[in-house]
This record gives sequence, structure tokens and C-alpha cells, in this order.
Amino acid sequence: MTDIYTLNVKNNSTQTGSFCIFQEAPDVNIPGITTLAWLAKPAHPTSLLEFQWGLDYSFVWAKTTNLEPGTIVKTSQAWDANLSTMNHVDFDFSDGAYTFSDPSQGDYEGNLYIDQTKRVMSNDASVGIGMSGKGSFLVPSQPNMKVIMTPKPTYWLVFGNFEEGEILDTTEVTENAVKLQYKGTNTMNVELTGNNTWKILAN
Repeated sequence: MTDIYTLNVKNNSTQTGSFCIFQEAPDVNIPGITTLAWLAKPAHPTSLLEFQWGLDYSFVWAKTTNLEPGTIVKTSQAWDANLSTMNHVDFDFSDGAYTFSDPSQGDYEGNLYIDQTKRVMSNDASVGIGMSGKGSFLVPSQPNMKVIMTPKPTYWLVFGNFEEGEILDTTEVTENAVKLQYKGTNTMNVELTGNNTWKILAN
């Protein structure tokens, strides 16, 4: 069973908004990767929220083609994956719809591979990866293209007006985000203070 990570976050600001966790982008062999608001929960002032997740990877795709910041992506399919024995999948257009098929072991451990067939249409869908049941990264579909992603599970927390699955402008949101560094622990406690700064609390 995968390790479970916990984040307890307290809203001690005067604002109502959403705490949002996003991940650091993986290494990828093609351009155009977009980052999703991976986990998000609304919080009024004085609220205490808990996030939990495991390092359970998945392959995801969505019919969404507008990969611009602010777009909310609803994934159409998610297949379980891991970084060693089940890290390769085909993406095909069959019988009028897109689908994953033929999960298998890829060339190298540590990578996640999505092999798009010749029937896939350019920029007609989006394919990518997720973790703990939620999408985290997408790229536009392309025929005869193998997407190779090497995850770097690093997490950032930001506060604002966010929804799960929303495409983020990471150059903008990272400025106001705090990096969650799980060093020797699986639990972190974080406070958004009254002057809208982050404070890491002792466990």
C-alpha cells in the first residue's frame, strides 16, 4: 500500500477562498504541458481543512481542447498506473470515441508512457497523468506521438479562487504559493496568516 500524505491547513486570514494544491511539472518529451489545480477545497476564515493523498498514479484524458488558464477540465477516463510494471498505455480513437487500451510495462521504470495511435486527431483531446484519482497534467493530443512523462512529486499550496481541474498559470500562482516539503514526515501543518502569508507549523 502506498504511503499516505496529510496536509492540515488553517485559514487565519480574513478572506474566504479555496486552498489549492498543484504539483511541479514532470519532465516531458513534448511541448505544451499544462498544470491543473489538482486538489482544491473552499475555506471560510478560521476554517481548518485536511487534504490526504497517496502516490497512486493514473493515466487520464479529457475531451477538453482549450488548455488555457481558467478552463475547468473534466477528465473522461482514468486508468490506474504505476512507475514500474504498469507505466505504458495506448490512446486510440475507436468506434467513434477515444479510449485507453493495452496497459503494459514501459521501456524504463520511473516514466509514464502514452502511445497515441494514428487514429488520434491533432488537438482534438488532451492526454496526461493524475495522482490519487485526480488529474494533474495534460498535453494536446497528436497522432503517432508517444508522450513520455517523468513525474517529480513536489507539491505547492496556494490560496485564492480555484476549482479542482482548473488549468493554472503556474508563473503567476507560484509567486503566492508555498512549497510543501515533506522531509522525514508524511504530515504537514500550514497556516494562512492574518496578513496573507504562509506559516509552517510544527507537527
